Amino acid sequence: MVLVLAQFCPTHAKSFFIEGIVQESSVFQQLLEATGKEHFERGLQLGLQQGTELGARQTAREFLFSVLDYKFDAFTVRLLQPALEEINDVNVLKQLHVAALKAESLESFVADLDISVNGS
Repeated sequence: MVLVLAQFCPTHAKSFFIEGIVQESSVFQQLLEATGKEHFERGLQLGLQQGTELGARQTAREFLFSVLDYKFDAFTVRLLQPALEEINDVNVLKQLHVAALKAESLESFVADLDISVNGS
C-alpha cells in the first residue's frame, strides 16, 4: 500500500512515513502525555498550517524571482529582493507575479510593486 501511495502521491507518502516515525518516538509519547492529546494535536495542526503558509510564500517568491530574472537584469532584480522578502501576503506575491509577467520594463514592475506595498 505504501509503495502504491508513493507512486501516486509522494507528498502524502512522505507525510505517512513521517507521522509513523513521529508517533513511534518516545519524545512524541512524552509530549502527548505532558500536554494532553487535544492540546498537542492543536499545536501540531497549527504547526502544519504555518508550514504550509511558509511553503506557499516561498513558492510564490521563487516564481516571482524566476520571471523577473528571466525578463530583466538579474543583478538589478536582486536589488529588489529585500523589499520582496518583506511581503508575507501570498495573494500580493501572486499579484506581483502576474505584474512581472505583464511588465514591459523593470521600472513598470517597480511601480506595480510600490502600489502593491504602499497602496498608492
